[in-house]
Amino acid sequence: MRIKRSIWKFPHNPYNFFFFKPDLKVLNRNITLTSKFEDKKFSCHKGKVIGKLNITSQHLGHKFGEFFLTKVLGERIAYRKRQKALLKKAKHKIKLLRKKT
Repeated sequence: MRIKRSIWKFPHNPYNFFFFKPDLKVLNRNITLTSKFEDKKFSCHKGKVIGKLNITSQHLGHKFGEFFLTKVLGERIAYRKRQKALLKKAKHKIKLLRKKT
């Protein structure tokens, strides 16, 4: 578990964004969004693809990683449901076969 950075410390921003290019690509997801980033566009690496984000006042104080999910949960959940359904069918077939004999 990661410990949060203390409030009295400055936010972690390793890049110098004073010379800002439009649609800047960021690989580091633990950068704290400050007022310097407001109304700007960023691209952030999130695994296989690169996601885009327009920073608004609601995003300030959070980190880049909060807005870019790296795992696809839906596929895994659907896979588990299918496996449970198949297992249930197999158990039902076994019960039917036992009743016949």
